[in-house]
Amino acid sequence: AYRFIRKTFVLQMLIAVILFAIFLSLSEWIPAFQGEMLEIIVIGGAILGIGVGLIIRNGSCLDGTEILAIIINHKKGFTVGQVVLFINIFIFGAYGAIFQDWHIAFGSLMTYIVAFKMLDLVIMGLDELKSVLIISSKPKELTEVIMHELGLGLTIMYGRGGYTGDAREILFVIVERLDLADLKQLIL
Repeated sequence: AYRFIRKTFVLQMLIAVILFAIFLSLSEWIPAFQGEMLEIIVIGGAILGIGVGLIIRNGSCLDGTEILAIIINHKKGFTVGQVVLFINIFIFGAYGAIFQDWHIAFGSLMTYIVAFKMLDLVIMGLDELKSVLIISSKPKELTEVIMHELGLGLTIMYGRGGYTGDAREILFVIVERLDLADLKQLIL
């Protein structure tokens, strides 16, 4: 992650892992959900997908599978959820083959199918791309940072302030939802 994504991503990941461990230990008093297998798969998968999706959407992750998924998403265009699901198919297949317990392997796979759909929905919302208008007193510096650090293209438009009448450069960027947190962090 440090080498392929960005340096601050590693720090955010460490914070996310520590917070996950704290909240997991604080939730030990909550009784385990008892129900039919299908209910457990749907509810567990939805909670897993929403939680991981919120973490990734805000520029972090919890484990190596997600790091690999983010890197592949940037390079190959598969969604993060698709990559996580694909990796977990191999993990659950290996579990089933080694321990000869296909019932648990299949249930886990079904949970991740639900999680993958929720993960992609949380990360991407209903559309994958967002348009961002940036009005800044330092458009040239921002242009360099956006193009070179994030690898995004942009359009420079010329406008005039309604109140002051001053000429301004407006940066117009089309960005994937996954990169939106990085763009916000660079601008702010």
